[in-house]
Amino acid sequence: MYFDAENITCKSGKELKIVSIGPDNAEQFLDFMHQVSDDTHFMSRYGNEIGQTEKDILAERERLKGLFEDERQGMISIFDGNRIIGNIAIKNVGKGRKTKHRCSIGLAVRKEYHGEGLGTILMECAIRFAEAAGYQYIELGVLSDNKTAQGLYKKMGFEEWGRLPNAFILDDGSSLDEITMYKAI
Repeated sequence: MYFDAENITCKSGKELKIVSIGPDNAEQFLDFMHQVSDDTHFMSRYGNEIGQTEKDILAERERLKGLFEDERQGMISIFDGNRIIGNIAIKNVGKGRKTKHRCSIGLAVRKEYHGEGLGTILMECAIRFAEAAGYQYIELGVLSDNKTAQGLYKKMGFEEWGRLPNAFILDDGSSLDEITMYKAI
């Protein structure tokens, strides 16, 4: 997916750039995912599970190339200089006729940029993209203790439709439910 680059201003007044990313951003994206996964248990993996070897970078390049070249899927990132500080992925649930009307999204923002309004900006971009791509539903999953993200999603018009008990088991042995949400567009 190609998304025209835009300059944006976060709540603190800092100027940032939002753009679709592709294969050339693989190393930056893996660095981003490693950091956000290290900063919080809200991600689906721990930071040390995000590979950053040359093999991992090559595999990520291929994955990002496929998303970048697909008119109905992609990654939108916010950059502070050359560093990805926020990202939203838009992926189709299926390409067959029965599910091509549904997409799923995944959102992350670096911890030091929380509270700057970047989640809202990324969600607005993803919703616009999903509408333009012809999707009818956007789906997502969120951990049951991530009240901030749940608040954002509800503000953006998402509704809870299910819950998977004990969907995530943390290293300390505790478990968390995954709340599934959707938005009709």
